[in-house]
Amino acid sequence: MADPSKGRGRGLALIQSLRAQKNVESPKQDAPSETSSSLDMYPPPSAASSYEPSIAPSYAPNVLSAVSSAMAPPPAGGGRGKVALLSKMLHKPGGGGDAPLLCPASDVKPSSSAPKSMGRGLKLIQSLRAAQSHSSPPGSSAASVVDSVTDQMAASTITAVSAASSVGKNKYFREIKDTPPVVMKGTTGTPCDVTANYIYLKFEESNVFEYGVKYEPDQDHKHLRFKLLNEHRHLFEVKTFDGSILYVPHRLPDDVTELVSTNPYDDSKVNITIIFNRTRRLSEMIHIYNLLFKHIMSDLELVRFGRQHFNEHAAIQIPQHKLEVWPGYVTAVNEYEGGLMLTLDSTHRVLRTQSVLSYIKDTAQAHGANWKKMVKETLFGSSVMTSYNKKLYRVDAIDDNLTPKSTFERKENGVPVQISYIDYYKKNYNIDIMDWDQPILISRDTKRISGEEKEVDYMICLIPELCQLTGLTDDQRSNFRLMKDVATYTRITPNQRHAAFKQFVSNVLNNESARNRLKGWGLSLAPETIDITARTLPPEALYFGNNVKVPGKPNADWNSDVTKNSVMQAVDIHKWAVLFTDRDKQTTMNFIETVQRCCKPMGITIEKPQLLRLPNDRTDSFVVGLREAIQTRPQIIVVICPSSRDDRYSAIKRVCCSDAGIPSQVINARTIMNQQKVRSITQKILLQINCKLGGTLWHIHIPIKSVMVVGTDSYHDPTRRRPSVCSFVASYTQSLTKWYSTAVFQEKGQEIIDCLKACLVNSLRHFLVTNGFLPDRIIMYRDGVSDGQFKQVQTYEIPQLRLSIQEVEMQYEPKITYVVVQKRINTRIFLKCGPGQLENPAPGTVVDHAITRRDWYDFLIVSQKVNQGTVTPTHYVVVNDDSKMPPDQCQRLTYKLTHLYYNWPGTVRVPAPCQYAHKLAYLVGQNIGKNTSEALADKLFFL
Repeated sequence: MADPSKGRGRGLALIQSLRAQKNVESPKQDAPSETSSSLDMYPPPSAASSYEPSIAPSYAPNVLSAVSSAMAPPPAGGGRGKVALLSKMLHKPGGGGDAPLLCPASDVKPSSSAPKSMGRGLKLIQSLRAAQSHSSPPGSSAASVVDSVTDQMAASTITAVSAASSVGKNKYFREIKDTPPVVMKGTTGTPCDVTANYIYLKFEESNVFEYGVKYEPDQDHKHLRFKLLNEHRHLFEVKTFDGSILYVPHRLPDDVTELVSTNPYDDSKVNITIIFNRTRRLSEMIHIYNLLFKHIMSDLELVRFGRQHFNEHAAIQIPQHKLEVWPGYVTAVNEYEGGLMLTLDSTHRVLRTQSVLSYIKDTAQAHGANWKKMVKETLFGSSVMTSYNKKLYRVDAIDDNLTPKSTFERKENGVPVQISYIDYYKKNYNIDIMDWDQPILISRDTKRISGEEKEVDYMICLIPELCQLTGLTDDQRSNFRLMKDVATYTRITPNQRHAAFKQFVSNVLNNESARNRLKGWGLSLAPETIDITARTLPPEALYFGNNVKVPGKPNADWNSDVTKNSVMQAVDIHKWAVLFTDRDKQTTMNFIETVQRCCKPMGITIEKPQLLRLPNDRTDSFVVGLREAIQTRPQIIVVICPSSRDDRYSAIKRVCCSDAGIPSQVINARTIMNQQKVRSITQKILLQINCKLGGTLWHIHIPIKSVMVVGTDSYHDPTRRRPSVCSFVASYTQSLTKWYSTAVFQEKGQEIIDCLKACLVNSLRHFLVTNGFLPDRIIMYRDGVSDGQFKQVQTYEIPQLRLSIQEVEMQYEPKITYVVVQKRINTRIFLKCGPGQLENPAPGTVVDHAITRRDWYDFLIVSQKVNQGTVTPTHYVVVNDDSKMPPDQCQRLTYKLTHLYYNWPGTVRVPAPCQYAHKLAYLVGQNIGKNTSEALADKLFFL
């Protein structure tokens, strides 16, 4: 007998039914004809035709020809643009080489071109019928047929199923654990009263009834599915619906309910089938809470972008920059150590008031024949918002062979029809497209669809006229006045943020629909945010050269001390080169003179440099000058550029960091032209140069011995044209002030653990060569891991790292502490400093209870001093700890490491190795584009 917990459904039930029937029926019924009639009580495959999905849309002939023409080789001198990108789309690994599906930008993803999985029951029936269709001996019985099919099924399911994955999809399970929460609290530090953006969610226990909702014919966009179901709102006064699954607090009269609705756009009839799935407990469903608040956001007329909701009616206009700022909220319900709570944060979204079509026309008018290149550089990789359904899409290509007059194939009433984009938007959104000759924007996406073994590529077609630009361009970000005007509305103080939380709760309670929705489910919100007792760790003392000790400061800032005192370890510069252009000659001479004056108080000796004057500021002139300077093998090359240009900067770094293996310092001439500021700027440049040559600026007391601290991060190209970069930075000295760095390229589909293993082995070998022994402990801070990947890291990545360590030495088994670092979180912590008054907490504030994860050992640290806006803490999750460090020790070490980033005279948000890894990954991914020289691996050349 199969285990019922394995989810063996209709197949097993059918076998049991057939066996029971054989036992009770007379021997005469063993004839093949009688067996056939007994099987006829099950519906044939054709009877299940109503459950077959619609066939995925494919290219219409004219669309195929348009895309084919788009794939043609580009003209001479052309860039990588649309042609290369679309070609890669059609040959993406994992897509089987098939052309991607093409669909308009609606609320639903394309369906599978393969039929849906039929399930074991229906497959078994087909197998039985097929077996009987063959010639069989007259004495064959139903039992023999069943036994044969049973044996075939047993042979086809020999793969072992783990206990964790053996629960069937319709089996009872709990989203909230029965186990006690993980409590790991420290005691070091000064207690302080804080509040956080968490609100208790109270509920009355009750049942929840889950139903599946199907439409015939299928409805493309979610908004219409909601409208059609809402025509029968009298059946479910209180409900939560996500477009396919319906949750109600009361059971419907029938398990299968048939309804008929009218499409408000074309008055056609739509059949709705509501099928009962299962009964669940309200307290056990985290999913339904989040779904409920998503609908409450709709009740408040907020627009959803991803997991955030914005109020377009409260948009703040910045007309002088053609921008608008939408205020909004981020919500998430989860069970934390302190119980079930709602996380609520205030956020903003910057949008441009210009449509994409308007931008294209303006660019074409301003740049003439070069307009296509300018448009591609701006739009590719950017997000646009569709005006009709307020959704964000990423622009990956522009196809000027497609227009709104082009057609695509879709199914209507089960029949494939050709429809133009003009007609599609008129029928589904009642929108008249005005410009029929505009090009089409292409957004590429990938999704795993039921019935497909591999992920399916598809391209979403966007109409520029119906898309609004979002975010800021690089030029806009470099505009100081614009950024200052935007920051006026986006950088809000703790008091303003907390007032926004109260306003949200008030809006929910004052909105009748939202209030009734909560009441119908027996839910209520606490009136105030949670109060917590946090701890502030003691300030860390710093040590400079000549045995100078600087006591720790509450604001964790030592900007004045770093220039007054000598560096901890100075690297004298006897041979260096300076490249400059004719127009920057005087600025260069002034800079060199200032360097000679500033170096002695810092304990650094610097000789006169080799000067190389360049004839012009062209990139190739700088490259030629660099190759000439490299011939003399200087310790470092300083390049003074007349302006900031990405292509020139990338070329310089590529030659120095990859080809020559020589540290380089690129200086924008404008930053050293101001004589009043040139001294302080030169001091900071000297500190950077000392680090790049292997020097040390300061250090702090690290009590742990024989340890290697590691930081990892990754860089993903926003345009998707280049591979991702995984960076790995590891300490190789006791003071944790010298770092061995590696950056490797990660191909699409390649797991990051493959990169981490090779980097870890190289770092351990370098540690062994430098110290003569291997570390007893490895503490790894890993950035870029989401909540859903914790278990994967714990059960897969860490064992893989243990195996790779054996490559260094067979019997070597260090204790591994693996800490996930999360910067992009919605948690906010506010220090209570009086009645109704809130401030940012001091650096070193730790919260390790109440709002931490229920089932993980984690803590939050505020490590920075923020003068504007609201500080964001950093979340640390200890996924593995072989050394069994007490919480105090782990928290204090983490905070100490935020003091060791040499590019800033203060604490940073994350431990120094993580910040170094971030800088390295960005430099290699954004500018260098290839592997760096091994000669620079033990230096901080990337600062």
